[in-house]
This record gives sequence, C-alpha cells and structure tokens, in this order.
Amino acid sequence: MVKGNNISINTITSFSAIPEAVPSSSKFFGISLPRSLVSLSLVNNNLSTESFPVDFSCLTMLKHLYLNENPIVSMPSCVRSLHRLETLSMGNCNMLTSVEHAPHTLKYLSLYSRKPSLQKVVFDPQMFPLKLIILWTTLAPSLFEFEGLIKIQPMVGVEEKVLRSLGWSKIDFLKEKLMEKGLYSRELEESEIQMYYEFGIFSTFYSGEEIPNWITDRNKGPSISFTIPSSPNKLRGLNFCWVVSSPVFNGRQRSSSEFLLDLRMNIFHYLPVIIIRNITKNLIWIYHHYLETLNLSRSGLMLLSHWMFGMNEMECGDHVIVTVRWATDDIGDAVSKECGVSFVYDDGEKEEEDVLGYYKSWNHIIGGDLASFQSTTGEYILSEDLCGDRILLSPFDIDELGYGDLCGESARFKGRSHSYAYIIFI
Repeated sequence: MVKGNNISINTITSFSAIPEAVPSSSKFFGISLPRSLVSLSLVNNNLSTESFPVDFSCLTMLKHLYLNENPIVSMPSCVRSLHRLETLSMGNCNMLTSVEHAPHTLKYLSLYSRKPSLQKVVFDPQMFPLKLIILWTTLAPSLFEFEGLIKIQPMVGVEEKVLRSLGWSKIDFLKEKLMEKGLYSRELEESEIQMYYEFGIFSTFYSGEEIPNWITDRNKGPSISFTIPSSPNKLRGLNFCWVVSSPVFNGRQRSSSEFLLDLRMNIFHYLPVIIIRNITKNLIWIYHHYLETLNLSRSGLMLLSHWMFGMNEMECGDHVIVTVRWATDDIGDAVSKECGVSFVYDDGEKEEEDVLGYYKSWNHIIGGDLASFQSTTGEYILSEDLCGDRILLSPFDIDELGYGDLCGESARFKGRSHSYAYIIFI
C-alpha cells in the first residue's frame, strides 16, 4: 500500500479492504501512478466527470475502482480503457444520469443511490456475467433505459412515426396523467402515461373502460381466440388490448396498505401475465410486465400492448389464443371485461428507414435470442423480475418462481446465457 496526503492506492494483487484515504482534487491525476496498481479509491473528492483524464490505459493491472460520492454526471470515459477492471463502485453519486459501455470484464457494479437521477445504462454486448447493485429509487421515475433490457419514456415524448408504425395513431389519452404506480420499494407516485419496451413488446396503461374502436377482433372476458387473416402484405406486429374493472379480493381481509388505498379512493391493480399461444406453430410466450402494480384514480384499467412478431413467429392462417391471468390466485384479482386484437402489416412500400430499427436491434426480443428465457417444455417466460427483488438469470426451478402452472410438467429453464448474471434491486 502506498500512501501520501489524501492518496491511497493498493498495489497488492489480492483484494482486501476499500482504501480510506483519497485524492482531494483533480490535480491527483498529474501524479504518476504505478502500473502495478490493483485497487484505487477516489471516494468523496468532489470530482466532476470533466475532472478525470481522457485515458487510464496505463493502469494495466487495475481491478477495483471506487468513485463513490462524487458529483459525476456520467461514467468517466477513461474507465473504458481499464481492460482488467472487475469492480466499479459509483454508489451515492447523486448526479449520475448515465453509465455507458463499462468494461466488459466487470463482475461487480454498484450504482446505489437514493436520488432518482439515473436515466440510461448501456452494457457491452460481450459483458461478462455481472452483479449489479441498484435501488429502484435510483432510477428516474418516468424516463430511463437499460439498453437491451428495458426502456421507459413518457408517451408524449414518443415520436409520431413510431406510434404510427405500432398502429397507435388513433389514441386520445396522451395528455392525461397516469394513475399512480407501485414498483417494489418505490413510493406511489403520479406521472405521465408512459411507454414501456422489453422483449420486443411495447405497452402502456391508462384509465378507461372502453377498448379503442380500431381494435377489430374482440371477446368478452380474459381470453380471445382467432386466426390471423390473410393479407398480401407481411405481418409486422400484433396489438392486444385488455380492459379490467375494479379488483375483487376473493373475500380475504385487506392488508393495511390496501385499506389506505381505499381511503384515498383509488383503485389498486396487480398486473397480470399475458400468455400468447400460437397453436399452429406450437409456440408459447408468457409475459410478466416490468411493473408490479398500478393504482388508478378511476375504476377501469386499460392495457395496450404491441408485439413485434415476424414471419417466423406469426403469419396468416395461424390459430392464436391470447389469455390474461394472474400468476397466483391469492393476490387481488380483478374482473376482465373485454379483450381484443388488431393486426399491423407492412404497407407494401419500401421504407427509407425502419423507424423501429433501434428496438429491433436488441438481442433478447421475440424473433431474436430468447434462448435464455426458454423452458425445457418450450415456453418463453418473458420476465425480468424472476424472483421479486432480483433479476435472476440462472436455471432456477420454474415452480419456485411462480410459473409452474403456466408451463408444461416438470418444466425448467434450459439455461441462462444472458449478459447479466443477476441484478439486485434493494
């Protein structure tokens, strides 16, 4: 260990404790650091993103870097040149808005903070299995993105050409305020209506009791069966809409939190699982939304989702069944009033640009690489929240995760090859 004034660096190859002393200003970077440096702490030094040097590549042995409690807005670019880095900690960096292209060698990344500022996280496609520590409340409530994992933005900010490509050009709720929402440890809050994107599925929620009139095929209740109609153009996607009335709690005693919600005269909804079965092609997708609950100021909840299916998953003549249900029977159930579907086809003209190209570029979407999410009996379980407070990407028992009765007998995951080993939200 080498120490001097406010500098503490660890040149020992075995990692022990986090160094306590740190440099006090950006002048530190003018000091020649030993190439054999393994661990470096720059904690609580009032360092901005601009304070860091352009390049750290001289630190060829560095494995552990601590940047906690600094007013950095984004991950310093020099971190990307650390090709052996395994630990990166940026906890309580309360101005941090983006972390992009951290070294793919990382095994541990901490973004712990109680200030909701983080908007974007982008990982290298070749990222090693990673343990990411983060608070849900660290994420900006109405606008954030884990590239390749989930993207959330206000509907009013979505480009009109994207909405038209989804077949959502005739919607009149964009300027409404969203119901309050509950997301694990996050407090209930009011926000704008948002667009959620994951697994090649776009979705939004709003208060309402009538399915839009452009949803063509409809059925009363929580399920609809149909055959995809013929068309001279290629099927591009499927829109699914579902409306639910006030929840029914199966006669059980309400919890204190549910009682408080009643006092506030809002309606509390757990979000269901959407199951799409292509009977013709023997394909099943079980989608559990990123959000856990919604709390409406009015009784009706509308769910609108667009699924980016292609010819390999859906085509004209296929018999398809879509079902909405809750993962377990002991949570607050609700009465499904009606559901419906409509189809989006290419217009037959060659487009100058694919307005959904960015969304299609993600790996883990329908039509992409979903091997990590497939069960041994063939179902694709599209859920980032596989264990309540953690995103677990390892071969856990499907019954343990609550999807046993939705899959075939003795189903297990085939194996997890996703970039992220698991993400712990605390």
